[in-house]
Order: sequence, then C-alpha cells, then structure tokens
Amino acid sequence: MRKVMVAVIALFLVTVTGLTACSDSDKKAEIQPSQSASPASEAPESNSAAPVTWDSPNLSWKQDTSPVKYSMYIDFDWYSVDTWGKDDVSKEITKRTGVSLDVTKASDLNQLQVLLATGNLPDFIFTSNQVQRFWDPKKIWPWNELMDKYAPEFRQLLDPIEIANNTAPDGNFYTLKTHYSNDDQWADPRNLPSVGDPGLAVRQDILEAIGNPQINSLEDLLEVLRTVHKKYPDMIVYLPSKDISNPIMDILGFNNSNPYLDEQGNVKVNISNPNFLEYLKFMNTLYREGMLDPESFTYDTDQFYQIAGEGNVFMASYSTMVADLLNTRLKDNKKDGWFVPINDHSITYNGKDQMNLTEAGTGWASLFINKNIKDPERAIRFVEFLKSPEGDALTQWGIEGLHYTMGDDGLLDFNNDYLKDKPVTETGIGAWYFQGSSFGETLPMVSRAADAPDQSQFLNVLKFRKTKIVRDPALSFVKPPSDTDEFNISTRLQDLFNNESVKIILSKSEDEVVSKYNELMNNANKIGLERLNTYMTEKYKEAKVKYESLKK
Repeated sequence: MRKVMVAVIALFLVTVTGLTACSDSDKKAEIQPSQSASPASEAPESNSAAPVTWDSPNLSWKQDTSPVKYSMYIDFDWYSVDTWGKDDVSKEITKRTGVSLDVTKASDLNQLQVLLATGNLPDFIFTSNQVQRFWDPKKIWPWNELMDKYAPEFRQLLDPIEIANNTAPDGNFYTLKTHYSNDDQWADPRNLPSVGDPGLAVRQDILEAIGNPQINSLEDLLEVLRTVHKKYPDMIVYLPSKDISNPIMDILGFNNSNPYLDEQGNVKVNISNPNFLEYLKFMNTLYREGMLDPESFTYDTDQFYQIAGEGNVFMASYSTMVADLLNTRLKDNKKDGWFVPINDHSITYNGKDQMNLTEAGTGWASLFINKNIKDPERAIRFVEFLKSPEGDALTQWGIEGLHYTMGDDGLLDFNNDYLKDKPVTETGIGAWYFQGSSFGETLPMVSRAADAPDQSQFLNVLKFRKTKIVRDPALSFVKPPSDTDEFNISTRLQDLFNNESVKIILSKSEDEVVSKYNELMNNANKIGLERLNTYMTEKYKEAKVKYESLKK
C-alpha cells in the first residue's frame, strides 16, 4: 500500500514549492496544533501527582541524549534516502536525541530473509514484508518488555487499541506499525488515506476531443478506450504501473495483496474473489485489442514516468497522485495535455458498485529491535521520541521555523524560499518516519493543496476513497505466523498470483483466459487455498471477539 509514498510525497513537495501561499480564508477549518497524530496525548496517572503527557519533562527519551550509534536496515529498495546525517531532519534528530544511524537499504527483497536465517541482523529493522517472521523473543525484543523496564510511561501514553492491533499470538508486541490512526484521528477531515493508494487518470483534452463521454462504469471506460484507440491509433491507450495495485482491481472489489471480507463475513485470499476472473478478462481485452502493451508490465517507475511524460499516453495508473505528477512531467517536457483522475467517484461494474475497501486500518510498516542490540535502553527510548508528537512532526513535516510554521488554523505554512528545489536527500522531510502517523503523512498534502490547487487533484481521490473505507482491525490478525503451514500456503499463493496473472492477461483469446484461470485455481486449491481461507476466517472471528471486549 505504501510502497511509493516517500517518492511521491517528495516529488509533490518539490513540485509545488515556490508557489505563494493562499490566504487563511482559503484553508480548512481551525483545529489546534496540539491535536497530534500520535495515538494518545495523555495517559492514566502514574505514581506522580501530575498525569504523564507527551509534553512531560521527565519522559525517558529526554534523560540521556549522549551520542550513540545504531545500525538500521531499511527493507525497501525504492526508499529515497540511505545516508544518515546529511539532511536537515536526521541531523536534528541526532541533535535532540543523541542517536545516529548507520543505514543499509535493501537492494534485493530476499536480503532480509538471509540476514534473519544467519542471525546477522542489524540493530533496527524497518520492513512491511512478512513481519510475522520477527515475532520471536529469542531474536527480537518485545517492546512491552523494553517499555516496562526502561520507559514505563511510554506504554501509558499509548492507545490500548493500538497495542491490541500489534499484539502477537504470544502476547507480546514487537512493534507499533507506522501510519496508524485511531477512530478520533481518522474522523479528522484532514486525515486522509495514503497517497500511495491506487490512482487512475486519463487525458482530459483527448476526452473532450471525442465528445467528453462520462465514465461511470467499467463498461463506459472500455468504450472510451476503444474510441480513443480508433481515433488515435498511434497513442498508448493504457499504461499501468507494476509497482502499485491496479485500480481496476479496486473497482472490482479486491487488490493484489490483501485478503478480503466477503458478504458472509468470511476472510478470503484475493484470488478467491469471483471478480478476479473479470479483472483478467478486462485486461486481456485491452491487450488483444491493442490497447495494452505487454512491455508495460516490465517498466520500472522511472520508465513509467518517462513514457507517460512524452505526451502519447491516454490513460495511466499509479498512485493517487498520478494525474498531478504526470501533468508536471508534461509541463516540464513542454508537451500538450492534461490528466484528470477518474477514480474520484464510484465506477460500477454490471450495474453495481463493487468497490470493497474494508481494511485493517492498523498501520503499514514495522520497526523491530534486534535482541542482540548493544544498548536496548536507549533503543526503546529513541522509539519513544519517534512516536511522540514532537518526533512525528519532525520526521514528517521537518524542522519548525526552518521548513515550516504551524498556522492558527492547524495547517502547515512551508518556507518555500528555503525548500525550493531541495530534494528529500537534503531536507530529510518525510524520510525517517519509523514511527510516523497517518495524520502526519497527509497533513502536508492538505496544507500544500491551498498553495497549488492545480497540483492537488489527488485530494479528491483520497476524499472519495475515505468514504468507501471501512476499518476493521480484526483483519490484521488473519495472517498466519511464519512457522506455520498456513504461512507457507499464503506465500505460495501470493507467488502464484504474481507469476501467473500477467501470463493470463496476455492470452490469445478470452477462452484461453478462462482455461488458464481454471488451471490457476486448481493449482491454488492443491496448494491449500480453502485451508487458508478457513484459517483466516477463524482468526478473524476470534479477533472480533477480542475487539468487542475492548470496547466495553
């Protein structure tokens, strides 16, 4: 879900920097800056007379800020930074906490498994990939143990629901996932889904040239694409990105990685969705009719933007910001054209709105602490700083007074004179968010929208998606632990999906699509599809009982 958000946000900030800020009257309704993204600003009273808050002077992270250095492994090959101490934010983190990091960025997504198998883990590991592998107290520190011993007030400051969201089957919690919002924070109109969610955009100028037809259904979209292909035979009709879940899947009610909840309340693997076949048929139709180049499934992000920015693409899919980013690319290349998002409203299929955005809503990536770390006390206290409103603001917004000021309306006013043309490798904004919140991520986007309305079409997509999202944290407990047969089944099924989907799309006929789909499903059943579906449903129902008890 979040694979590209650092690059997307960084590019957006650079794009709109330098534009004059609009007046306060154009910004959103007032909200106090103290309403931070962190799960809780206050906790139950401790042994002292005053309650502990994130502003308390005796927080554990403030007690020792002497220099200490840790190793950090970032398990994302797309990550925009890999060197600590060269940008404003990382320097400021070290200044406030004394902590510096020796960073290693993944070049191969299999590297971490090798490190885990050999026991050569760095001090910190930041990953979203098969996190169940790290639920092991022999290899990884449970945060609850570290908090109780070295930072007891840290645990008091956390929302019990967030702790429940991250509690492993053994009763420990080994991390707190990033980009989480509790219900109150999610209700804030400025708190929006991730900009890394799927986006779908078309060229408005081409759409107008063919009569400006409405696109309110997948059937409408197919006819529009056919019309464009007929009138502009040399144009690339559709350019998808392989790095983001295809938004056509969203329209059909599933995505490429997460399980889904059916109408009977059962949790199932994505390929169990009957509309998976409809997705394959739709994409195959585009391929067979010459509207989808098979080479597009091999393009990396740079190739995607290079091709789309040449002005010869009608429809493109990437993140929710795809229209805004491509418009910037067209302008920079002095090419005509204007992209507009089309997944900012309901698009039906077979006369029905099929979109199903039920999700766990428990966060994204996990930060783990190696059991062999040299100084676990400073490590958990460093995490406390990162989790605090102060740390959240610093890592995701930058340095107050240098990069931005907080307006009375609760929006950020960025220092455009300073930030102009500076990349994230210089500013560090939105890069070191190892405990960043969802609100902290989206507030810069909302704040920037006032400065650059022409580059903020993505906000309409995010606002629409928010109306469709149903948050169900019990879904976060359906993934099996790494030492189980169900985990192996899940891995093999995901590999099956990844390896066979494109092959099926590139079939010579729809009959061949159906035949290959049936073969895929037969193989999935042999691997253990129904066993995994049953397992996930049972775990989901158990978790629902737990969450209901927390609400009482």
